Amino acid sequence: MSLQGISTAKDFHESTKLNYINLDTKPPLYKDYKQLPSIELSRDLGLPTLPTVDAMSDWNNSITGNIDLGTVSKLLYYSAGIIRTANHPTAGEVHYRAAASAGALYPVETYLLCHDLDGIEAGIYHFAPHEFALRQIRAGDYRRLLADATAANQDILQSSATLIFTTLFWRSTWKYRSRGYRYCYWDTGTMISNLLSTVAACQVSARLVTGFIDSQVNAILSIDGVEESTTCLVPLSGVTPLQPMTSPPTLQHVDPDNLQSHLPSLRYADLEAVHSASLLSTSKEVLDWRAKAASNQPKLLIQETTDFNTSDPDSRPLAQTILDRGSTRRFTHDPIPLNQFLTVIDNAIHCLPLDFSVSELDTLVDLYVIVNSVDTLASGAYFYSIQEKRLDILKPGDFRDEAGHLGFEQALPADASAVFFFMADLEKVLNRCGSRGYRIAQMESGVLGGNLYLGMHSLGFGSTGLTFFDDEITAFFSPHAKNKSTLFVIPVGNKHSRNLVRPFRSKMATKLDALARGAGHNLT
Repeated sequence: MSLQGISTAKDFHESTKLNYINLDTKPPLYKDYKQLPSIELSRDLGLPTLPTVDAMSDWNNSITGNIDLGTVSKLLYYSAGIIRTANHPTAGEVHYRAAASAGALYPVETYLLCHDLDGIEAGIYHFAPHEFALRQIRAGDYRRLLADATAANQDILQSSATLIFTTLFWRSTWKYRSRGYRYCYWDTGTMISNLLSTVAACQVSARLVTGFIDSQVNAILSIDGVEESTTCLVPLSGVTPLQPMTSPPTLQHVDPDNLQSHLPSLRYADLEAVHSASLLSTSKEVLDWRAKAASNQPKLLIQETTDFNTSDPDSRPLAQTILDRGSTRRFTHDPIPLNQFLTVIDNAIHCLPLDFSVSELDTLVDLYVIVNSVDTLASGAYFYSIQEKRLDILKPGDFRDEAGHLGFEQALPADASAVFFFMADLEKVLNRCGSRGYRIAQMESGVLGGNLYLGMHSLGFGSTGLTFFDDEITAFFSPHAKNKSTLFVIPVGNKHSRNLVRPFRSKMATKLDALARGAGHNLT
């Protein structure tokens, strides 16, 4: 008997153990740089009374704002800040953040790189939500290094400041294992959804830069690229005059007070493999990737779209929507008015300002819907054409039970007025954008799902994100969805007065369990 065989058996047993949640290995909610200089952010957070549904679609339309301490404070608070706290009888103090997050684990960290701004000296900063402050990681102008890491991306070169989003994978995989990699990009997306809407309210502009040399950006932030890695750069522009770039200081490693390595964590080989395959290593790779992602794509023209008559003056201001939001735990079966339903879709679902987009209708994802109760709209399965802004019925019928089953055997999608399914033809996405396209498609679904989330809450309805049975959703929407993979699921509807999860068991699950116990299903 070999020692290697004994070790293999022990490793297998450890990796296949079942447990609910091991609180002893839970990572901290926040990184701390308490030893570094701090800038307190502005508490003057009033926003213009821009309706949420307008903010979701009006980014980059009116650029009259400055990039300064006040603007940065608003952008960080309404995208990544702590909007309220509460004392839970079991959990103790609970922090509620501005954007939704799978399991409220918040794996996303936010950094700021800027030249001298009004109230902020040139440098690289880490946003500390629990302090509502910026901790200065590096002093000096590092814009040239960031521009080099993006192969001279013009949006980076012309930006007064860039927000950089990273993810700490263990915060999500601690609970969700390797599937948590998907959730990290959903969460990045929902945070960016809040950010882009706040950008519109502040009358500044933003772009999403997804092509960059990962190791160089990680080095600029002094993160390892394995436990924490950069996901997206968001250059910001306003009327603030640009200053000439200066030679950056030499990079020195900077440690936070609580390194992730101080905690026990599991490594997931499949997660590390997919992330490693998505990395770009040189400027040539970035340029080639960006050109390939934009090449051979049709220059889509704006079609004559369906007139939904979707203006709705009752959409709450963005700030109120974000401050009041919370994930819905239970829906009623009451219908949503058609005009309000279409208002949210019309404003929430659109192309994002990505660095490789070829037109304002260019998107990596598709949208499918199960409609359960929307006034004057027949119940059934639908496809929403982003290009033509048209909702096409694929099959009519009452699919509440099926929706509950597809949504991982939960009552929420069964009770909801409608359930949105973001899907993508991954083969096409990967052929266009390489392995990096996988994480971008996940992030894009998170942004658009976050828009739906905000839009529905702004009209007084509820919404939440869900996990799901992947292949069964493809089968349900096929043949139209043949070869497409599910990325993100959002049920929406009227909030129940008792915001508590309802027990649920679908007919489909009962049938499948019965077949699993029987012998006849596999006999010919």
